[in-house]
Amino acid sequence: MTLNHLHIGSTNLEKSQNFYKTFFGFKKKFSHGDKGVFLEDDKGFLMAIDEYDIVEPFPSWFHIGYCLDSKEQVKNIYDNMLKNDIKILKDYEEYGDEAAAFYAYDPDGNKIEVSWHKD
Repeated sequence: MTLNHLHIGSTNLEKSQNFYKTFFGFKKKFSHGDKGVFLEDDKGFLMAIDEYDIVEPFPSWFHIGYCLDSKEQVKNIYDNMLKNDIKILKDYEEYGDEAAAFYAYDPDGNKIEVSWHKD
């Protein structure tokens, strides 16, 4: 079995779409109705985003996690987010030679974890 996609809502489809393209390399796969899109990453994972007038917040413990191939990639995304005034929840931190991570928010306030783990 393969996890196929994540479906989120957004109050501004263009802004959300640009966020996931800019920071995580997603590309538009196809439109989803008049106000929706499916984005795909380089490993084939799909992210569906539909625009709504109101988007209910996820519980505080919920987050979307991206695991990258190196701590340098994590640091590069962190630095790029800072330059683009993305709200950071927890600053970049390295955990010896084992891991690196930070937390930020997407345009609709969804918590994003960006990390690398040695194993």
